[in-house]
Amino acid sequence: MLPERIEKPWRDLKAYIEARRIEALAEAKLAIRLLSEGYIRNAAGKAFQSFKSLLAALAGERREELANKLPKVDRLIAHMPTSVIRSVAKILGLEEEAIIALALHQYQYNGVDPEGVMSIYSSKDDAIRDMCILLIKISEMLNDEGLKTELKGVCPK
Repeated sequence: MLPERIEKPWRDLKAYIEARRIEALAEAKLAIRLLSEGYIRNAAGKAFQSFKSLLAALAGERREELANKLPKVDRLIAHMPTSVIRSVAKILGLEEEAIIALALHQYQYNGVDPEGVMSIYSSKDDAIRDMCILLIKISEMLNDEGLKTELKGVCPK
């Protein structure tokens, strides 16, 4: 269960990382539940939030490396603004996952757009495919067998 109060990374980095990992897992499980119930756009938002939380945890784990490359690294780790997700993910070797997460974030608000103006997804099946790709990667990074099992029930191979 997620602690009621998440410690600031500059006060207790270890506690912050653990809280963000718990949050990432909870958001991923919610995404799976929403996906299985047919709430695709809501599930996309939860998949994005899961990735964002996990990225913040991973950034905390590699804080020193990021401090050499990014200004105000503690604030970035604490807030993980959407505007820096791709940059941070690139440094951590997760740029492809970040691109998918950001596309799902856009899809959450705009839905399907066959013209590709408001969303890169021309069908909900394309969004589901990317959501499954992202959630499978998250489950691997969290190394959570329960999450992997839940994904098998909603994500086609």
